[in-house]
Amino acid sequence: MFNLLQPIVDFYINNKDFINNLLSGAFPAIVGVLWWLIWRHRQRRIPDKTFAFEVITPKSQDLMQRILGGKDDDPLADRNIVYQQRVPNRHICNELKRQLEEDRWILILGRTGLGKTREAAELAKHLNQEGWTVLYLKLGEWLDIPAAMPKEIGTNRKLLFFFDDLNQKMYASRHEISPEAEKSLAERFQVPLQERLLQALNKYEELCEPTEIRVIATARNETHSEDPGKPSPWEKLQWNKYSKLWNRFKSYELPQPEDDAIIAMLAATVSETDIKAEADQYPELARCNDSTFRNVVENFQRLQNESLPLTVNNYRHTLKDTWEKRYKKAVEKYSVSRYIYDAVDLLQQFDIPLYRFTVEPTARMLAAGNFWRRLWYYWQIRKATNYLISAERILEPRDGQIEAKPKQVEAGEYTLRFTRLILQLAEKHQEIKASLLSFSWNLINSKRYQDALRCLNKALTFTPDSSDILFAKGNALFNLGRLEEAIASYDQALNFKPDDHQAWYNRGIALFNLGRLEEAIASYDQALNFKPDDHQAWYNRGIALFNLGRLEEAIASYDQALNFKPDKDNAWNNRGIALVELGRLEEAIASYDQALNFKPDDHQAWYNRGIALFNLGRLEEAIASFDQALNFKPDYHEAWYNRGTALVELGRLEEAIASFDQAIKIKSDDHQAWNNWGYALVKLERLEEAIASFDEALKIKPDKDNAWYNKACCYGLLGNVDLAIENLQQSINLNPKYRETAKTDTDFDNIRQDQRFQYLISH
Repeated sequence: MFNLLQPIVDFYINNKDFINNLLSGAFPAIVGVLWWLIWRHRQRRIPDKTFAFEVITPKSQDLMQRILGGKDDDPLADRNIVYQQRVPNRHICNELKRQLEEDRWILILGRTGLGKTREAAELAKHLNQEGWTVLYLKLGEWLDIPAAMPKEIGTNRKLLFFFDDLNQKMYASRHEISPEAEKSLAERFQVPLQERLLQALNKYEELCEPTEIRVIATARNETHSEDPGKPSPWEKLQWNKYSKLWNRFKSYELPQPEDDAIIAMLAATVSETDIKAEADQYPELARCNDSTFRNVVENFQRLQNESLPLTVNNYRHTLKDTWEKRYKKAVEKYSVSRYIYDAVDLLQQFDIPLYRFTVEPTARMLAAGNFWRRLWYYWQIRKATNYLISAERILEPRDGQIEAKPKQVEAGEYTLRFTRLILQLAEKHQEIKASLLSFSWNLINSKRYQDALRCLNKALTFTPDSSDILFAKGNALFNLGRLEEAIASYDQALNFKPDDHQAWYNRGIALFNLGRLEEAIASYDQALNFKPDDHQAWYNRGIALFNLGRLEEAIASYDQALNFKPDKDNAWNNRGIALVELGRLEEAIASYDQALNFKPDDHQAWYNRGIALFNLGRLEEAIASFDQALNFKPDYHEAWYNRGTALVELGRLEEAIASFDQAIKIKSDDHQAWNNWGYALVKLERLEEAIASFDEALKIKPDKDNAWYNKACCYGLLGNVDLAIENLQQSINLNPKYRETAKTDTDFDNIRQDQRFQYLISH
């Protein structure tokens, strides 16, 4: 009896809380259990002090473990498999070393499974033993231009940078937003990894010497896509678009292993496992293998898990088939395996670490269903996770493993539920507490500001003195329009980290939006005190000064922005606007020209340039500039209007009317266009049409004095005394200057002798 009951007793002890809630019978408890079953469970780490690389100091004994991972007692971990020379009479590691000495930057290319990472790691280990510090790019870290050499590197200046699997990293970077831009409330730009990698490495070469820097990278070179509609691994690199980066590298095409290398690997690995095999089958196995090392390893892993011998019949020939078949087999064994694969997919997208305690609740969340269905999922997912951890190493997925499932999870569909889940997990697991900040940035970038605020408030309960969390909270509050609270949060962040230039900068943006311009400028000044080369702070400082009418200071601030970022087109444009206000039109045009040099399709700069040319009387050039603005923004009604005005000045009246017509089609309530359109019609002696145009202007703006006056002129030319006097009276009531104007205006010659007209202009 004891043997029969003991498993039940053990089960109850291990799951006491859950069972007690379930058996209590109380409705609230049932609801609580249901809630628990439903809701349990990427972005970068962005604190300023975080270094994007794992530092492996010279003569390290654990370099292979830190790069390749795997357990010491696992004979099928990559680092524990005996290294093989893939091609007879060629020493690949020596070839790579010689090429690295000659070119300093090398890119190891090959298809999936050839062993690119292993070859790069072997080279890195060799150089590390010779005194080189290896800097291995961490997963999920943001790589950008360093301000200085990090202290953890020490005084050593022989640095070997290691970038693995650039295809996926670079493809993923198309959605990444710079942490500086994430932090910035004015400039949310995306910076592809291709650009950042080149800029960062160039900066490191400045901080050291070029001869003290070496770069090893790996990438896939398959030109076909495994997923229809998605780019191939090679296309993900965008070789032509980022030629400045790729031209720095010397490519090394990794040869595929020949049969002798596969045979040697089979023999060496079998001896370390309990897999039964016949050595005389090794040559045939090598011939049917897809010429990759990875396929051999994955076959070993499967055979060991299933306690099968190594035979030709049991061997799967290609890696792609291996992943797909293993996924299908997992689903056949446990149907809920698909939820576990999807959970890993979702967690990777959100940049949350893969642990059993994150994967299982996420899988249950994805499974959903009614109460009893969820209860069934609870136990099935646990069993399936045990199997997948053991058989498929699901917590350490390899290239192509998760992609083998039919469809990627759309993270946006689960953001709300996943937010609730991660908040629950953070209460219990220290590892998740550390992920709340990066997850919050993910929510901010997804414009889920309220959810981000909830996560950040929870994070603050764990680490209330974190300037990074308080800073992120300020950004969430800013985006919710709660500017006063955002400023208070930035102030708290600055209490803990007074030199955080980005917090000072964002505080300035919030103050600017509240109209507190002097305080905003003071905040920008603090940002610039700690980061004098922050072009965006100089630029926004210039805008605030312009709005205060301090034009010379604004221009000086724009000049500082351009000193640090000469291609900042909007700074050139705004500088031109300030110069126009000062009447320095030629300088303004030169400034607009600079803006257009860097951004030829900037319709606003073309328009502003046209206004400056118009004010200088260079009407033909002004029209050409307005035409360029309209080329890039055909619905720019202001450009159509001012183009028409310039054409009126040149006497090209039919063209002017056509231009005003376009302005009105785009913006029917543009009273200026209606008025000027009428003026052109007057010049063409189409007086009735002109009056109708002035009437339209007056419908929109009844106090438009010159429209009343122009209308009076039309009636004067038509000899209609009553209406001429009536409209003239309206214009004089709004602006007495028209009394004097009418005294000499020849448009009133036809009615000048009328006593009523004479009385109106003389009293």
